[in-house]
Amino acid sequence: MWEPELLRPLPACILQEVFSTAPIYDLILCDLSPRTLVWLSRTCRRAHEAVTRFTRRAYNINRHLSRYFPDPLAFRSLQARTGLVISGSNALQFLDRSFYPESDLDLYAHPGHVYEALEWLDSVGYKFQPESWQQQDWHDEVSADWDDMEYSDVAGVYTFKRSVAMDTETVVLKVQIIATKCNPIQTITQFHSTCVMNIITFNAAYSFYPVATFEERMAIQIPGSNQLDAVAKYVQRGWRVYAVFGPEHAARRQLFLLDEKRWVGDRHCWSIPLDTTGVTPRPQLSISSEHFSWDPSIENGWIMECGGYSTAAATHVPKIRTHLVMITIFRYNYSYPDDKLAQAIRDWSLSQGQLNHTQLTRQNWIWFDAEIPRFRSSHGQKCTNYRRR
Repeated sequence: MWEPELLRPLPACILQEVFSTAPIYDLILCDLSPRTLVWLSRTCRRAHEAVTRFTRRAYNINRHLSRYFPDPLAFRSLQARTGLVISGSNALQFLDRSFYPESDLDLYAHPGHVYEALEWLDSVGYKFQPESWQQQDWHDEVSADWDDMEYSDVAGVYTFKRSVAMDTETVVLKVQIIATKCNPIQTITQFHSTCVMNIITFNAAYSFYPVATFEERMAIQIPGSNQLDAVAKYVQRGWRVYAVFGPEHAARRQLFLLDEKRWVGDRHCWSIPLDTTGVTPRPQLSISSEHFSWDPSIENGWIMECGGYSTAAATHVPKIRTHLVMITIFRYNYSYPDDKLAQAIRDWSLSQGQLNHTQLTRQNWIWFDAEIPRFRSSHGQKCTNYRRR
């Protein structure tokens, strides 16, 4: 009986040659999933070096943004200054190393930074395209004199377009500024499905559900989004979307990490640090406020809940739960997966807020956002000590 000849391993010298020649290993690595790239990088030093160099080229954020902005570093400096977040299909394309010609660029703005973001788009040649219910001039829609002590209950979407010549044709680029009610992460975790829960800040890119999104090409629909057309669009792009949890999701908890407290950039996220050379860092919020350089998005979290893990309960629909902290002594709003942490911050803020509101003015206001990571660290330590008892 005929038996196929077993494949013999390639000589080490050939493998070393492959992983030392970028034009060769790029052709191999470009078809590998993120997890496979990680596994390959752990096999030997040459493979690790090749994957590192490939990743640096594949995830070049300045090249990625150059389609929309002639000066990507100026845009990223705007991100650093305002906490502006890229999400939607653009962030997905960046992480997936794919390209959708018809897609636009969605930018999510914190309350109080919308005017600056719109003004910047205006300055680089984008023109406001109002909806039928909007004013013709965006200046009539958004006030420059934002009151730092109040928060709007209404979010807006502002569409800008710019015509540019690319190769032999003229392309119309579309950028949308989404003014969020609380903050970008709170809005993004309420998206229509998990496959688009990815973000790009000024210094990193994050995927919230990388195993499900990029390894299994699956997503769970989030109830209440009412964006069935958007869900259908991602089905056409190759994602398998579930309306309810199935047995596989309960058995493989790493897919959607049910009932687990999550944070942007936690160990379950896929995080890609970005080169910030040439990016102007965030300025100090006020002369008496402690300076911080991190992006506000990384201090936010959520929890995806499910009814249980039995065969019957596994058919329950998902629910994203957060606890909001929207307090006037913090320049930014925050959302947490832990109600006790949120309450601890609120309790502390009552006394501090009383001092601010009775003794200070808008001109000498003290912002306490730099305390947020310390609250998280202190709360985490308390939880660890409690579990050890």
